[in-house]
This record gives sequence, C-alpha cells and structure tokens, in this order.
Amino acid sequence: MWPVLKSHSSCLCAVTKLNAANIGWVRNSSTNAIPSNLFLSPREWKGLPPTTILQLHEERKFKLGPNYQPNVDELDALYATKDFTGLTVNQIKQDYQSYWVKNNVTKSDKQQQAKIKKYNAFELKHGLRPFQFDDLPTAVQEDLDDIKETRYYQRIAAFELPQLVKFRQEYKPVDTKQNPITYKYTTYMGEEHPNSKKVVLSCQAKDLDLDAKQLHKFKLLARTRYNFETDQFKMSSEKFNEPLQNARYLHDVFQRLINESKDLSIETFEDIPLDTRHIKAQNLRKKKHGKTYNFPEEWNRPEDAPEEKINVLKDVFN
Repeated sequence: MWPVLKSHSSCLCAVTKLNAANIGWVRNSSTNAIPSNLFLSPREWKGLPPTTILQLHEERKFKLGPNYQPNVDELDALYATKDFTGLTVNQIKQDYQSYWVKNNVTKSDKQQQAKIKKYNAFELKHGLRPFQFDDLPTAVQEDLDDIKETRYYQRIAAFELPQLVKFRQEYKPVDTKQNPITYKYTTYMGEEHPNSKKVVLSCQAKDLDLDAKQLHKFKLLARTRYNFETDQFKMSSEKFNEPLQNARYLHDVFQRLINESKDLSIETFEDIPLDTRHIKAQNLRKKKHGKTYNFPEEWNRPEDAPEEKINVLKDVFN
C-alpha cells in the first residue's frame, strides 16, 4: 500500500484530461501505433512521448477499474511527463497516491466495515438477536422444514422402496417345535424410557421337548410364571441396563430350569398337584374391576318398566 499523502489538488488528472481534449488521442494512428496490451506493462513505457504515457495511464485506470493497483514503473514513467504537464515530481507522486486512496478502501476500513456483532449460541437459541430482515420468519422456516421432511420421505417411497422387491420372500410361519421361545422387547421410537430395558421370555409348555413327568416337574418349578389355562410360561427381567443383558440372563435361567426338569434321578414330584391359586386370584381381580354380577332370573320384572311416552326416532323418520 502506498503511503497516504495529502494532495493539494488533482493537477495530474486535470492536465491529462486537458491534453486528451486538445490532442485528441487516437488508439492506433497511422504514424505511431500503440499495442493494445501495452497499458498492462508500465515497465515498457519508458522513452515514450508524454502524451502516450498519459494516454496509457488513463487507459490503465479505465480498463482495470477496481482491479487497478499502484505500480512503481508507472509512477516512474509519469515522472517523465513533468515538463509536459508543468508539475513537479512531488506533485505527480502526491496526485498519483491520492487517486489510489480516493478510489480504493484501505484494509483497516474494510475490517471496520466487516465488523458485525457476533451473537453466541445462547442468544441465537433464545432469539435474543434482533431481526435484521436477513432471513425468513420462524413460521415460514418451520413450514419449509415440514416440506423438506415430506419430500425426503416421498423420494424414499419413489426411488428406494421399489428396490425392496428383489428382497421379497415368501412368508413361512415359525415352527414352534424347533423355536418355542419368544423374546419380547419394548422400544419407544428413539426416546429414553425406563421400561425399554425390560425383556419378556414366553413359550408354550406343550412345545417344549419334555415328557409327561418332566413337564409336570417343569410346571411345578415355574410356579406363578405358568398359566394352566393358556398353557403359557412367561418370565421377565429388567435387572440390567441393556436389553441384551436381560435377554441373556433369561436364557440362562430358563436353561437351568429345563435341565432341572429333565433331571428325574432324585425326585419326580409326581405326588404334588399343580398349584392354580394364583390364576384364580388373577381372574377374581379381573371380575372385580369389571363388576360383572349375575342377578337371579326372578328379579326380572318387565311389567314394572316405565311406559314409553314418545319415540323421537320414529317421529323423525316417519
């Protein structure tokens, strides 16, 4: 950057404009043709006539526009026009530098213009930044977000879902004899919930590979986890934080239960009846909440029912 000097007047520009009007510069005259790109090489201006140097100087400023940069060789060439313009060397230098300062913004000015208040994340989140008309309103942005999400799923349905046809397979029901155990997991669609770690193991007792004695011992050991009405065994676990850990724990407990049921070497428990009190109590609780009562038939007295005075539906539709 050239040092900024105070200019007393724009003598150089005035003289160049005056000479341009008096001389009537011609771009390519028949006597002395000027190359079209000579204005880009101020180093080659040395030795040219003053009028040509001034012409190239004005042409350089006009064609480069905002990309115009001060050049030492250009200033040295302008010094050679001091006798023609009647200006001193200091005046030419001062006018040359004042034109640059006037038509270009300094680096400090650019930084000052670009100095905009920056808001932190808290201010932006809670809307403390005043609206500067530099963005769409909040309501419009929410509508645009909804449109973007809708179009996203529409693109999936249009381009990705048809490709799933090649993975289509015929549905075959699960063979309960080979896979009698069912694990039930609970998820809340990405939300954290205490019940999401719970796993339930269930099976039908008849599907287990056990004979009559082993099956009776299995039902006795299962106790309240076996329902004799539905023949279903069920137990759950939420002892661990991860569902897979609870599933593994249930698998180990169920495997030990099966091994104990198959072991009839010590005791078969054939003389012990199956305890069904827990299922009966469960059914009574259901009836209590449902409030189902069986009234005697002699309590039915239709003759004491009130007489129908008016039938609104009959009057409306007839």
